[in-house]
Amino acid sequence: VVGDLTGIPLLKFSADSGARAVMTIINDSAFGRRDTSDAQVVDLAIIGGGVSGYSAALEARKRGLSFSLFEAAEPFATIANFPKGKPIFTYPTEMTPAGDLQCHDKSGVKEGRLEDLDEQARTAGIEPTIARVDHVQRSGRVLEVHLAEGATVRAHRVIVGIGRSGDYRRLG
Repeated sequence: VVGDLTGIPLLKFSADSGARAVMTIINDSAFGRRDTSDAQVVDLAIIGGGVSGYSAALEARKRGLSFSLFEAAEPFATIANFPKGKPIFTYPTEMTPAGDLQCHDKSGVKEGRLEDLDEQARTAGIEPTIARVDHVQRSGRVLEVHLAEGATVRAHRVIVGIGRSGDYRRLG
């Protein structure tokens, strides 16, 4: 679980948690022993195309992992849906997030931040699959990511970065 769902809804922490999740997966000895003989099984499924999801995707690409990035609405949807001209701060100012996704824009408003993040994703060639994930379930040694339209993607690991606006399941 990465991003806003970790309880700290700040851009730098979201970027940091996405990249660090991939680093943790890479360092997991069990992941190192995964069966890579089935090309239909991706190394990583990333649910949520926000700051944390894209940060995870950039780190996965850098580490040579196969992955799928799923976004229900549009890339960086939470930021895109903010009101025009909304200030978006990047606290803590002295922090540099792990990974390659960084907060370069100095304008401090929605449009500049969104343009900066979109440019970083485009430059890295990260394209999300626009699809709503319905549920994830284990099937033997892999995880099945079931999309709302009926397709299923099989993965060795799953990162959930749906943000607080996602359709998460509540206790009870």
